[in-house]
Amino acid sequence: MARAQIPLSLAPDRCDRCRRCVAACPNAALKVGPTYIYVDWQRCTGCLACAKMCTTGAIAPRGGTGAKAGGGGDAGARMGATSARGTGTAAKPARRAPAGAAGETGPLAWTLGEAWVVLAALLVAFVLKDVVMASTFVRQLDSDVAVFARVATLFAFYALQVGVLAALAWRRGASVIDAFRPRAVAVSWRGLAASVGLVAALLVGTRLVALVYGMTAQWVGWDPPAREIADLTEVFGPTVWGLLFSVALVVIVAPIVEEAVFRGVVQDAIASVSGHRVAIAVAAAIFALSHVTAWLFAPLFVLGLACGWLAHTRASLLPAIWLHAGYNLLPVLVAFYLVW
Repeated sequence: MARAQIPLSLAPDRCDRCRRCVAACPNAALKVGPTYIYVDWQRCTGCLACAKMCTTGAIAPRGGTGAKAGGGGDAGARMGATSARGTGTAAKPARRAPAGAAGETGPLAWTLGEAWVVLAALLVAFVLKDVVMASTFVRQLDSDVAVFARVATLFAFYALQVGVLAALAWRRGASVIDAFRPRAVAVSWRGLAASVGLVAALLVGTRLVALVYGMTAQWVGWDPPAREIADLTEVFGPTVWGLLFSVALVVIVAPIVEEAVFRGVVQDAIASVSGHRVAIAVAAAIFALSHVTAWLFAPLFVLGLACGWLAHTRASLLPAIWLHAGYNLLPVLVAFYLVW
């Protein structure tokens, strides 16, 4: 595209960092950061795909040539670069203006430093959880009391991570809802149906991968270090309460918190300095490693890839949470079906 043609008007202060524009750009000419929108005018073809995806007015058709908008080709290109960098935009933005449905705010754009803080909190929470769960005090409790102690410990494990996310969001002038809210724009029925279809297909695919992997690993003599099914019923107890606790923690709480951490923060932060493919792969690897089991690394990595791809392509954490919850639901149902 000739440098004299600058088809976009950029307003970083209006951007809610949903990055749907980045996903829509066919030439990877667009980058969105915490305080800027950057367009590589050498790659931009003026297709306006990014402007069509933007619902906040941060990216809009300029409505004229570069000469009209900026007083000449080189001057117009410089003006576009200045606008893209967001001159005058606060380095620490306050709560974003609502976009889409009333009362909804945009998702935060996380930094690598914040991602490290979240992962450090996860490591601390994991160590504390294991220390408490394996302590002599918990093991000597009556079986029913021990179940409630383990459940309380797991809730505290996730609550610590939520608290760190809330603190980081508060530091930005936002709320914990902003840390978890996947995006600000309304979703059409067609888009919702497409997301549900993708989640169903990927749920079947990821579970088939896990099944084939498990059978292959055992065929070559690599047995799992511990039975997943036995772990569930032993931790929560083989009762109705155990089933309810399993569903609450494994199927509801864990997918929401883990997707907020690994896809919402870690993947988002890595994507701000690299391509989305790299971000999806690295976040999936960290997600798999966080479960601290070599035997399950491969299927969890595949699940992480699927969740990361969903979060990116659907511009929302919700489909990734649905997939993660569905993936966790199967072993819970199998575990309690076998003991009952």
